[in-house]
This record gives sequence, C-alpha cells and structure tokens, in this order.
Amino acid sequence: SASDGMKSRFTNIAFGWSINGDNLQRELGIANVKLVNDFVAMGYGLLTLREHEYLALNDVPREVDAPIATIGAGTGLGECFLTPSGESYECFPTEGGHCDYSPTTDIEFGPNKRLSTERIISGNGLASIYEHLAEKFPEKVNSTVHAEFESTDSLRGGVVGKNAGSDELCSQAMEIFVKGYGREAGNAALKYLPRGGLYITGGMAPKNLDFFTKKSWFLDALFDKGRVTPALKSVPIYLVLTEDLGERGAHYYSYQVRHK
Repeated sequence: SASDGMKSRFTNIAFGWSINGDNLQRELGIANVKLVNDFVAMGYGLLTLREHEYLALNDVPREVDAPIATIGAGTGLGECFLTPSGESYECFPTEGGHCDYSPTTDIEFGPNKRLSTERIISGNGLASIYEHLAEKFPEKVNSTVHAEFESTDSLRGGVVGKNAGSDELCSQAMEIFVKGYGREAGNAALKYLPRGGLYITGGMAPKNLDFFTKKSWFLDALFDKGRVTPALKSVPIYLVLTEDLGERGAHYYSYQVRHK
C-alpha cells in the first residue's frame, strides 16, 4: 500500500479500502498516528536483524554508511531502500513490484500480454506459472498434484513449492519463479547500488530455501546483467529467514518518531 503519512489506499484490494490516520487517532484515543508503507516498515525492520536471522548468499563485506535495499516476495512483491541519516537510516517506499515483467524464455508468458513483476514473483505468481505450464504441457501433469492444487482455494503457490522437489511441472515452475526473482533482485541492485546490503525478504524465499541456496538459479540470474555485472559484484546479498520484519520495523519507526 502507498501512504502519505496520514492517508493510505490499499493497492491490491479490489474494493479500494483506505485508512485515515486522523480517524484512527480519534477512534482509538491515540495522540499520534502515522501510517507507513508496508515495505517501509519492512525496511526499518532490517535495522533490527541479528546475525542468525539471515544468510549471506555471497562473500562480500558490507560497506559502512552505504545504501541498503530490500526486495521481498510473499502475497505480492515489495521493494524499498534506505539511506544513511544521522546516526541511523531513513527508509523510502517504492512501487517497484508493479514494474513490467519481461519473459526471457519461450515457455514463459507471451510477449503481447502486459504483466507486472508482482504477478509472477509472488505466491500467486508461482501458482500462475504452474497453471501456465499445466496448460502448455498437459502430458506432464501429475494428476495427484494437480488435484491438490485445484482443491486449494488460496495459497496455491504453497502446493507448488511443496511438490517442487518431486514433480516435474512444479520443479519447472519453481525454476522460472526463482530465476525471475533473481532477475528482479538484480534490477533492484542496479537501481540502488546497495553496498550496505541487498536483503531478500518476504515469505517465499525462506519457505523454499533450498531452491535459493542449494541451486545457483537465483544468484546466476541476479548477476546476469551483461557489461554492468561487475557493478553488482560489490553488493552483499542476504536472505532473511525471519518473517516478522514488518512488525519489528513498525515498532522501530514508532520508537524513533516518539523520541525525536
């Protein structure tokens, strides 16, 4: 969701729900309410991380006082970046997840259909990739897996992830997903040059950890940027294991606001 500090309209809710900070102050009896973008909260949450809560995907040291960025796939796809501000950092929202998605293989979605990156790099996106493959290659469909997929009302991406180690189409869907995620993470790294760290957040990576750490799909796609690849080699890449950064970041931000 996008926010100006006191009013917020939810991007991904069809009915256009909105929240008004002034109304919340009155109705809840809270003196000061600030609304922040969900990934701004995620970004501030990065500042609370302990070493056991993330994995380093490459062997690159963090640069002190350099920008930090995060990209995270879960229900949708979010991105934000942080820059040094005094003794800490200030976080800025983006709507990077709604940029165009560019297929790179013949079996991905056709070039004449506009897709935002979030439509592919998210839990629902993983499900959409599987559906596309099942339609394109019906002879490869595992009837048991497909029945489980069809009977699940929500979180179908979880069915694909659960079966990606044993089912051919689920594995192929996961490969497309992880490589696409890597490409978009590489795009974020190029835009922000976050030598303080690019953090992979959200639920999709930790829930499918082996496909990010035991295979080279993600990093190979992230660094596949042609002549500017060397610029990315100085960016440390981290995969965050905890999924409560949003709550922690909101607490961190409220503490900072209160004590200014």
